[in-house]
Amino acid sequence: MAKPVKKAPAKKKAKAAHTSQFDLPLAPVIRIAKRSGAVRISMGGTRAIVVSTEEYIAAIAREAAHSAASDGRKTIRAEDIEKY
Repeated sequence: MAKPVKKAPAKKKAKAAHTSQFDLPLAPVIRIAKRSGAVRISMGGTRAIVVSTEEYIAAIAREAAHSAASDGRKTIRAEDIEKY
């Protein structure tokens, strides 16, 4: 008779550090802020930077996608980003 196989315990899911449409990680934002001269940054400040950054990236991506589509492409290229 075969031994029953034990299942590995389920991994706990990490709590979301912030909630947004895109989920840009906080750690790189904090690291960039500190390398740019910030001695300390609050969680609220970090989240504000994340929201602003996500909105900026989304705007660039929208414009680049529009540029690519107007050229008959589905793929965004560097030249589409540079137009923005």
